[in-house]
Amino acid sequence: MSENGVFAFELGDELATRCGNTLTGVFVPGSRIALSAYRHVTHSSRDAPTETAGQDPVLIYMTQESTLFDEPVLRSVLAEANATFATLQQLGSRATRAEYVNISRAYRSIVRSCLEKLEQAKKSPEVQTYEARLQRLSDAIVVFYAAECLWHLFEILYIQSNQLVVPQLLDWARFHSPQAEDRATDLLLMGEEASESDDYWSIVRSLIMLGEIDITRALLSQNRKAGQTSFKAAEQILKSMPVYQEGYALQKFHSQWEFWHVDTERKIQSGLFATEPELEQLLQLVAGDNEQWDDGIKESQDFFEYLPGYLLFTKPTCKPFELKIAAANWLNRWCLLRPEKKQCAMNRMVSQLMDHDLKIFIYDAQKLNDTHWFSTHLIDLIHHCGQLKSYFDQNNIDLPALRHSMIYEYGSYLMTSHNMWQLGIDYLDCCKQEGQAAIELLLPRITLRSERQATKLINLARQRGLTSVEREICKVLSKRSYDNERYGNALEWAIRSKDVLLVTAVADFILKHYSKTGCMLCPDTIANVGGRMFASPRLVFLSKYFEFYEFYRNRDFLSASELLVNLLESKITPDYFWPSLLIDSMPLLESKDPKIFAKETVAILHHIETDLVPIIERNVSKYGKHHSETVFKDYRVENVDEILNLLRLACARNLARALIIENTMPVV
Repeated sequence: MSENGVFAFELGDELATRCGNTLTGVFVPGSRIALSAYRHVTHSSRDAPTETAGQDPVLIYMTQESTLFDEPVLRSVLAEANATFATLQQLGSRATRAEYVNISRAYRSIVRSCLEKLEQAKKSPEVQTYEARLQRLSDAIVVFYAAECLWHLFEILYIQSNQLVVPQLLDWARFHSPQAEDRATDLLLMGEEASESDDYWSIVRSLIMLGEIDITRALLSQNRKAGQTSFKAAEQILKSMPVYQEGYALQKFHSQWEFWHVDTERKIQSGLFATEPELEQLLQLVAGDNEQWDDGIKESQDFFEYLPGYLLFTKPTCKPFELKIAAANWLNRWCLLRPEKKQCAMNRMVSQLMDHDLKIFIYDAQKLNDTHWFSTHLIDLIHHCGQLKSYFDQNNIDLPALRHSMIYEYGSYLMTSHNMWQLGIDYLDCCKQEGQAAIELLLPRITLRSERQATKLINLARQRGLTSVEREICKVLSKRSYDNERYGNALEWAIRSKDVLLVTAVADFILKHYSKTGCMLCPDTIANVGGRMFASPRLVFLSKYFEFYEFYRNRDFLSASELLVNLLESKITPDYFWPSLLIDSMPLLESKDPKIFAKETVAILHHIETDLVPIIERNVSKYGKHHSETVFKDYRVENVDEILNLLRLACARNLARALIIENTMPVV
């Protein structure tokens, strides 16, 4: 174990053990692991192989972060908290205290609802038989119970800012120690028989120490001895206990409470309850007898469990600044009476809140195993409500910078999760330039599960002006569609990516496929390219060739001829497509009534000799005359020499016909 109380672990495979456990690790906040060398290594140390180098296989440990939010039940917490977070950003720093209290309660209600769902899920048969998930749910209950408990106390002390805190602390203690109240409900249903139960008096004592006076009175009234003088006197004491009401004169209340307290002690000392020892001990608790309260402390699980009840009977008008002293004394008392009980993290954090040690409290809050959910949202609320600004200024803590850092880390964590990335964007949007940069880096790394999700990502990127992200996503989708043989989709996404090389590559594939098979892929997509064809010269050629292809299919030979000649003259024809393009001219050249005029025929013949022939010669010199990788991949031809001769002959015939027709004078 390291000096700061964080457990260190060693990679103890056979090879590491032989080398003296050369690598150790420590878990640090932020779901990270800090690795350090066993031997002291500096920049000047010589990196030499060990004696056993190369003799054993080396194991590579692949770790994957596991968090509580991997559990589906818990994801609703993130979504609901995200909505509350967004509401708080809209309110800003100009809201009323009541609105901030409502926001705080909204966060707590989210956690309470989550705890109920976790308890229900834990009882389900499939979870009971699945040990790993059962443990995960149990861990989540512990974490979120602590988060709700601490948040509730923070709300009482720092957001509500009541002058008198005892009534609120009583509600807080009752909610987080419900066992006595649950058992009291069972006893009340039993009627008079409840007083015969073995735990009757222990439950009544617990209720008194929790400040549950009304339930205690109800249980005492059901006792078989309720008609005796001692029980009636006890009922009168509890009934007449002054309770401070808002707006009541504090000095007048003090005098009434002091009179009641002295009268209660007098009745106990008179021996009025001597015949009923349990009842007498109960009233001694009410009177604040230290010996009886010490016995109660020994039965408590947490130091704060009975503190609000003790304040109710000894200092009912305790103010926040007085609570600091009272809590410190109570904690010391609890530690002396329970030396065997180690102080857990939640006890320590409760003490920090009551002691107004928020700096350490926030530090410890980040250690909760909730991926900083609690600390991030709490800091954001503190920042907006502004009630603790003076505290942070006095302690030289830059609250806006702290909030910014925590929201940035939390948002980045959510963005790296497959299921929660959309929530992370809302948090990073609050981080201005750093958040924008993080979104730009993390958005393209999100695993694209569907085109619907991709469209959502693109819209998010477009809203933030992240054109590079939009293009990167389109490129990924284009390549994925290409791999899945969805070539229309591939072309569409490539055009949207505005990546010239990618558009050219997809267009090349479509053209090559056509030259090999005679089948035009994704005709609907090509037909609707429109003005977007200018994304790439190759796409311009594909679109125009498809237009020629459609003219030819519809037997509009004159338009097809004109477009074919324009393509030959365009200088954007790829080398591999020259044979196919020239072969397409043969039917038009062989037509009995010329579709291509003499001038255009000469141009075709010129392209055969100056474009096609040099390509063939280069290909033959590179691969050999009969090599399989010839430039001729057109499905309509096999022999190079034959097609050249046929093309030349077709040009000669069409030229002869065209010259005769063009030079023949019409009969007048």
